[in-house]
Amino acid sequence: MKILHTSDWHLGQHFMGKSRREEHKAFIEWLLALVDEEAIDAVIIAGDIFDTGSPPSYAREMYHQLVLDMKARNCQMIVVAGNHDSVSMLNESKSLLTYLNAHVSSQASVSDLESHIVPLYDEQGDVVVWVCAVPYLRPKDVMTSFSGQSEQEKKHSLLQQIGEFYRRVYQAACVKNRRLEKPVPIIGTGHLTAMGGQLSESVRDLYVGTLEALPTSVFPTFDYLALGHIHRAQGITKDGRFRYSGSPIPLSFDEIGREKSLVLIDVDLLAKFRFADDLFADPVKPLKIIPIPTFQAMLSIKGSLQEVIEQIEALALSDEQPLWLEVTVIADEYLSDVHKRLLEVVENKPVELLRVMRKSAAERKTADFVERQTLSELTVNDVFEQSLATQLDLDENDTSALTLLFNDCLAEWKEANAIQESAR
Repeated sequence: MKILHTSDWHLGQHFMGKSRREEHKAFIEWLLALVDEEAIDAVIIAGDIFDTGSPPSYAREMYHQLVLDMKARNCQMIVVAGNHDSVSMLNESKSLLTYLNAHVSSQASVSDLESHIVPLYDEQGDVVVWVCAVPYLRPKDVMTSFSGQSEQEKKHSLLQQIGEFYRRVYQAACVKNRRLEKPVPIIGTGHLTAMGGQLSESVRDLYVGTLEALPTSVFPTFDYLALGHIHRAQGITKDGRFRYSGSPIPLSFDEIGREKSLVLIDVDLLAKFRFADDLFADPVKPLKIIPIPTFQAMLSIKGSLQEVIEQIEALALSDEQPLWLEVTVIADEYLSDVHKRLLEVVENKPVELLRVMRKSAAERKTADFVERQTLSELTVNDVFEQSLATQLDLDENDTSALTLLFNDCLAEWKEANAIQESAR
């Protein structure tokens, strides 16, 4: 059996005013071709299938069409919710998708651990792997807080409860495994920040506002742990079997210098890795990293204003697809017409100038320098976050609630704007 591990698709995302619809469409077409070429038996999406809790209608259509396309290929699917995903929205089609060989784990259930243990079958109908489908764990799903607890006590309690939840799900899977004639590998999932993972600009800090990162000791001895949330593909254990697949497309400009990929897991080799009799045999490699093509040209450049202009003039551009460009101008002096001058440079070129920033020569954002930033240099999220930061009387719950409301409002506005654009 072959399994693909991917995560953080963020369907429905708008990137600095630009829809990612065509990129996601191209990625899904490429993925389906890969499923055919490699004869993939199952796909695990480790969270953040959507960018917001209220994704645009076209993103939901992509999601449901994907399930149908996988079903047509006899490819099983496991989707676990991420912190961007809405539990209620995923639950809308959860039961129906079960009949299409797609298991959706939208929310942790301490009282129903069985719902998190998903068998994957071969063509003969035999179980060849157990998947402990653990979604993004919200504190209310796994723990009870008590009045008077210090911040450190809350962190310690949450860490214990997360570890306990994983342990109980894993043990339940082990019980099922012992009932088989021959034990099979056990794969876990998670959507969180684990120690050792390198963040990118587009990743919101987790865990749940109280834990910055979880140690790998929290997790049981899975044969493979399919992680999501961090957009840079990377392993967090020496053998690489606890791994972030990363997002399939760059979700921020600081991700464009790293190759995007997904993970191909050969379950037969994974079983040999786990149940090897000869300790001195050559090590098997059950994992294969498959690079993902680039579907949208993006570039970030920096330098003095003159250096930036020269870099733009030297770009090798294609008329088939516009380049999305981010520019950082390094200068101590205040240049009021930077954005206007750069727009003149890219005029009549297949270039879309998405963001212009200014930084001091020492790369430090002093208070005076930040004050000189204009709205054209900030995203909508930047403005909201800076505004929120000035409200010193808001507690963590108020901040979280306002952020959720803001994201929902922004998503609705983007969807309405997209509908207007498509009607033109």
